[in-house]
Amino acid sequence: MKPNQDSRREKKAAEDGRNDAKEVIPGGAQEGRNPGQPRSWKQYIEQTMPAQGQAVQDAARPEPKARRRKERGPVEAGRTAAGKMEGAGKVLAAKAQEGGRAAAAKAGEAARRAGKSALAAAEAAWEKVSLLTAEGWDRAGRATAQLRNVVARHPISPLLYVTVLAVGIGAWAFNGTYARAYVMEADGEEVALVANEDEGKAILSGVESRASDVLGEDFSYGAKVTFTPVYATPEAFSDTAEVEDTLFEGVGAYMEAYAISVDGVELGFAPDKDELYRMLDEIAQPYIPQADSISYEFVEDVQVYPVTLPANSQFDVEAIRTTLSELRVEQSVYVVEKGDTFNAIAYSLDMWPYELSVLNPDIIVDKLWVGQELIIQEAVPFLSVKAVTDETYEDVVPSPVEYIETAELYVGDTKVKEQGEDGLELVNAHVTYVNGVEVEREVLATETLKEATTTYSYTGTTPRPVTASNGYYIWPVRGRITSNFGGRNLWGRYDFHLGLDIACPMGTSIKAADGGTVIKAGWSGSYGNLVAIKHDNGTVTYYAHNSSVLVSVGQKVYQGQIIAKAGMTGNASGPHCHFEVRVNGTSVNPRNYLS
Repeated sequence: MKPNQDSRREKKAAEDGRNDAKEVIPGGAQEGRNPGQPRSWKQYIEQTMPAQGQAVQDAARPEPKARRRKERGPVEAGRTAAGKMEGAGKVLAAKAQEGGRAAAAKAGEAARRAGKSALAAAEAAWEKVSLLTAEGWDRAGRATAQLRNVVARHPISPLLYVTVLAVGIGAWAFNGTYARAYVMEADGEEVALVANEDEGKAILSGVESRASDVLGEDFSYGAKVTFTPVYATPEAFSDTAEVEDTLFEGVGAYMEAYAISVDGVELGFAPDKDELYRMLDEIAQPYIPQADSISYEFVEDVQVYPVTLPANSQFDVEAIRTTLSELRVEQSVYVVEKGDTFNAIAYSLDMWPYELSVLNPDIIVDKLWVGQELIIQEAVPFLSVKAVTDETYEDVVPSPVEYIETAELYVGDTKVKEQGEDGLELVNAHVTYVNGVEVEREVLATETLKEATTTYSYTGTTPRPVTASNGYYIWPVRGRITSNFGGRNLWGRYDFHLGLDIACPMGTSIKAADGGTVIKAGWSGSYGNLVAIKHDNGTVTYYAHNSSVLVSVGQKVYQGQIIAKAGMTGNASGPHCHFEVRVNGTSVNPRNYLS
């Protein structure tokens, strides 16, 4: 049978409402088929498409309104089904190609071509299939029923059955790809895609538990949480641990603050680092000299650094200020200088002598020497401030000295022959202070304002005898001070005491405080038995109320030589040594000279 004859037969069958042609199975295995039967799907399509096209044209002709109204519903359903079939055909073709089934792939391709005229509708329908809900499936069921009615009334080619099969496979693929899920929203903002509401509630419970642990009190997640059902692929589900971390960060359980530490010890926290720096500046200010300061720093290791704290933390910056501003007592060292005495050192440090002796139990108070170190207590600030200033000032340039040797002086003694004049210079220096006390001075530049002139001086070459003065005084006897230098009441009347009364047993040895020449030795009124020694610098020392005198006038004595025995001669109420120091004939406080 020729193709044009087949087309006329198909056309006639469509107009009569029946199809007398036998079903042609492409590639059938029956023996003795008609010579005009197509050998393949391609031939079948080429033969049947013209007939179907003619049928479509006939269907488009004007028909009675009643008939159009009667058949409009089935026709529209058929068109919708054709679109779905087109999409399903695509899926089938893809799956057939992946599985290696060539025949099924060809069938799918044929189905795609058969539905080409409804391509736009098919794409829209397939998009809706991917988002089917329960309502969508219900509509699909009704469309399928309508399609069945159309098929019953209008027998169609086997090609349509292939496309229906493709639709079924597409639905099966959808159910295997998509699963029921819930969009979790907090205050209208999507935060997660979860499998069920219990999974979302577990996330919220974890956030509340973590926040409660941080804050140390009960915490409730305040956002409004809703769950909306959807369909989604398993890969789209959220990682619950990541969602919990994100929500926990958003609740604000932690806050950023700043800590301050001194020598590694953390003292407290503040919400703002600038507040801590301002406080440090205020604490350091009293110890920074008024001169032009270049910089300052703390001797201690002071650190300000960021920290993370619970959001309900309380700050007490004033407590930090109080700690940093307080004074603390530290032990330091005092170096004995020429002319120092133990008691004088104690008084200069605002201490009692016994307090100083407790700190120095091994020190012999009447035998100090220059350079000796004493332990003392000193109040220092909690933070010691080291400041560097840039200072410009005038400084005296001492007159240079040239010495001329002479045998008329002892070794170590000097005498000015011609006094020169000091010079003057302008100095620029960097000066370093610690707590306001200068510890270092670096001279950067000098400018001479006045030249200094030379001083010429004699220096002795004669060996010093043991009786020569050393320039400092030792205690003449050890004992308790019963009367100090200054005003006192004696026997019911006011009296000014010119020296120190040192109590000691009768007959105790009295020693010369320094080397010199005896100028008095014997009875002297209220002093009783008195010894007076004139030292090389012109100072005179008195030793009174002795029971006996062991030296004579004009005798040279050395420091520490026994010159008398203690007693209570003259105006004395008990055995003691009255020790007196006179400078240029005036009595002075012996404590300022004893070492």
